[in-house]
Amino acid sequence: MNKRWSPSKKSGFTMIELIIVVAVVAILLAITILAYNNVQKNAADKAMKSDLQQVSAEMQRSQLQNSGIYPVALPEEVKSSPNVNLALKHSGKINYYGNNLSPVQNGVLMAQICTDLISEGLGKGVNQGGQTNDYLTGCGNWNHGSMQFTGWDSKVWTTPVSDTTLLNYADTFTTSDTWNKSLQTVVKNFYHELVDRHIRQGGTYPITTFWDSWASPGNGVMSQPLPTPEEQPWYCVEATHTKYPDLKWHITDELRLESGGC
Repeated sequence: MNKRWSPSKKSGFTMIELIIVVAVVAILLAITILAYNNVQKNAADKAMKSDLQQVSAEMQRSQLQNSGIYPVALPEEVKSSPNVNLALKHSGKINYYGNNLSPVQNGVLMAQICTDLISEGLGKGVNQGGQTNDYLTGCGNWNHGSMQFTGWDSKVWTTPVSDTTLLNYADTFTTSDTWNKSLQTVVKNFYHELVDRHIRQGGTYPITTFWDSWASPGNGVMSQPLPTPEEQPWYCVEATHTKYPDLKWHITDELRLESGGC
């Protein structure tokens, strides 16, 4: 019996199937790239921390060899990892006022440090156009129950003021001004340095009182001068990464490895 020949059904992908395959491949590729980038960034983060720990060991060794004085430049033995930049931001001595400050002196110390940080330029930042702006401009409006940092991010703090409150505010502060996005970094670094230096110089938390700028003897809370300080050696080394500008770490003579700049 003769069988009638009929053309076979063509095999292959339909257009819809091709689109699905391409989409799946694109998704898998995106996931792979994201995972790779995360691995690379984590590796960069670890390299920065490792470099800072090595810097700290060399700074301590140099101090022991130089009568307790830290070097004013990074020791020659310090070698950074690829794409990691190390910078000695502070080296020298810092005033220490002891651990017996009165509540008012504790507030006075914070006011002085705030003013020092403004003078040192920690309130400045660069906008998207490359111009430098004074984002934090001063510390004032002192009353026994409150204080104010003035600037683009003016903020009034009422007593008691804890270090946790200040740092949480700094770490969660955001701005919708995309042209001045660096304000976030300025605020974070400013408050972290404020808290760190306040403790380092003998201050304690919480701060329970400031002083009344209008006070007179017997009327209001008067300001109290700080005692004569002792000078203590200190340093701060900062690490940044050329490929990941958002990564920044620093370490101090107290061997505290912390996120952010000095």
